[in-house]
Amino acid sequence: MPFVTRGGVRVHFTDTGGGGRAVVLGHSLFMDQEMFAPQAQGLAPDYRVIGIDSRGHGHSEDDGTPFSYWDLARDAWAVVDALRLERVVVGGVAHGAFTAMRMALLAQSRVDGLIMIGSTATEMGPRRQIGYREVIDAWTGDAPLAPTIKMVSSLMIGATPEDQLPWREKWLAMDRGRIRLAAECLINRDSVLELLGDIPCPGLVIRGLADQANDPEEMAAMAAALGEPTTVHTISGAALTPNLTHPDEVNALLRKFLDGLP
Repeated sequence: MPFVTRGGVRVHFTDTGGGGRAVVLGHSLFMDQEMFAPQAQGLAPDYRVIGIDSRGHGHSEDDGTPFSYWDLARDAWAVVDALRLERVVVGGVAHGAFTAMRMALLAQSRVDGLIMIGSTATEMGPRRQIGYREVIDAWTGDAPLAPTIKMVSSLMIGATPEDQLPWREKWLAMDRGRIRLAAECLINRDSVLELLGDIPCPGLVIRGLADQANDPEEMAAMAAALGEPTTVHTISGAALTPNLTHPDEVNALLRKFLDGLP
């Protein structure tokens, strides 16, 4: 099982390998790199898919110290450096997309493309912060977890109960307190909207039409703020994680975007 250590924290990743252009993907809150199994299967071997477990998720650790998306971006670059890759495409879903944007801002010359699924570039508003804190308190507290998991899986994954079941089972078996610092990272994130014009690479924005976590106007503002032409796609019937529930449609969009990069 591959790990990279940065600042005393071990970060787990997966890598399909091969000689194709490398695509680094970060998962949403609550999930892990396994959510990109459909992309690893659909894009390899033409593209090298690298999935990273964010701190407090999957097999990655955290040291109990609060962290920001800038810290997670540096974790991801540590993985890229360990793999001796000079240039990559970066992307992710929500939590992972917030990380990818900061990866691109930290090392603009090393990013060939930016993929953002279910993401905005602004800070979280006060009303949404209250709602998220209520969910996180329920998740990390002592009350039965099943009702909260049912709600979260419905909002994040949507689709059918069968689509949600593998993640519900995984969440019930995990240490429910691990998510706290990552949730604080999400809730307290800074805005990078005014910085996006400095990113000199093409972008791809994908939004599920039923995504209740992100305001469509904020996503449109993010796409408009990028320095290079950015393609925006809305997937009907999808929620926050269309790469899971609509993999064929998402993979076709990813492949078209990747094939068109210089």
